[in-house]
Amino acid sequence: MIPNGAEVFKLSRLSIAWLSIIFGIVWAVCWSIGVGLPMLLEGQFGERVTLINEILKAVTPIVAILVFIPINAMFMVLIERRALAIFTVRKGPNRVGPDGNLQTMADAVKLLLKEDITPTGADAFMFTLAPILFFAPSIFGSLPLLAAVTNNHDLFKILNLPTGIFYILASASLPVVALVMAGWSSNNKYSLVGGLRSAAQAISYEIPLVFSLITVCLMAGTLDVVKIAQQQAGGILNWNILGGGALAGLNQFFAAIISGQGADKALAAFYPYGGLSYVAALVLVPCVFMSFCLYLTSACAEINRIPFDLPEAESELVSGYNTEYSGIKFAIFFLAEFTNLFVVASITTVMFLGGGDNPIPPYLLDKFTPFPQMIAALRETPLVKDLHLINPETLFATFWVIAKVYSLVFFAILIRGTLPRFRIDQLMNFGWKRLIPLSLIIFVLVVFARGFVISHG
Repeated sequence: MIPNGAEVFKLSRLSIAWLSIIFGIVWAVCWSIGVGLPMLLEGQFGERVTLINEILKAVTPIVAILVFIPINAMFMVLIERRALAIFTVRKGPNRVGPDGNLQTMADAVKLLLKEDITPTGADAFMFTLAPILFFAPSIFGSLPLLAAVTNNHDLFKILNLPTGIFYILASASLPVVALVMAGWSSNNKYSLVGGLRSAAQAISYEIPLVFSLITVCLMAGTLDVVKIAQQQAGGILNWNILGGGALAGLNQFFAAIISGQGADKALAAFYPYGGLSYVAALVLVPCVFMSFCLYLTSACAEINRIPFDLPEAESELVSGYNTEYSGIKFAIFFLAEFTNLFVVASITTVMFLGGGDNPIPPYLLDKFTPFPQMIAALRETPLVKDLHLINPETLFATFWVIAKVYSLVFFAILIRGTLPRFRIDQLMNFGWKRLIPLSLIIFVLVVFARGFVISHG
């Protein structure tokens, strides 16, 4: 038996090392292209390079994502394998590199060097296009989230779309088309069944997924993911997971008590209808929390995570839609699956968990923690004033985003190690007879209850 404490320590050490490397590289790339190079060019050539500098700043988000996705996917594969090993009390990857930390890098090299085979009778064009179409939304669909998770940093303001969540959902509808294409073009009956299953599954679970996000947008009064994240600032009581700001009045109430001001006026400003407002708040909190659970469940089904991995189902369909894929095409499918999990966790963080907001409310943060002084001291350092290496607000927001996103990723891994796969009939019944009616009921309740509470929308 392996001592779990030692393995958990190794997993923690691995996570800290990999995350430091990943975000250190991404930060270095963003600063070099978006800040360092424009500063250098402007110092040498003055205003003649203004257009070039604007182009460099515009391409920074794309370059950042292209750099981030491969190394983040390698980390997520490794941490999933190590975490599943802990859950099942066995050893995970422990041969390549220190404690097996370079195992997924070796696997990536192996996949890239394998022969790329197109089966006899397959539609070669669609067979090649399918993994590209499956992977592309992972890059372009997640762009508006960059502005939301970096506290609307100057380099990413260009991505701040007024209809950001609509754009993300539209992009998320493309991968299922790619899976159907992959299944049909492979000229393999198992692949075809996997592709058709993915289409049926997406149709079933996209409805509660969209309704859960629409519920949040209704509370916020906007489709802009940056505004939705900013509206949740002020601590955990303002986060959407706790009623979309229905408890924001309690923040003002506690702040008034600490400052010695009128607490009753603070409550009356947020709950103008007295008892009705309190009842509405009590309705909104469980409703939006259930929307959060609905989104996580539906999103796991959309990205084919266990227990909803029916399109792959190794015990029934060999490997489903990607049975005939090998080499770099298989690697692209694999890369996109883990990237989609990261995107789902990021959407959940922005829409329900306050984005980069600190869970500690400001009236406690300012009074009992050194964070305000730390930010003020950082602003006066040459790294911030002269080189613009660090943006204090973005730095702390990014820390909280990383903590929330990877906690959700770890939760998805825990679900994979805990639950068995659904049967196809159970999968469809669960979607149509449980999740869709529940999402509709929650939406209607929120429509009526939100009018009695002055939420942060």
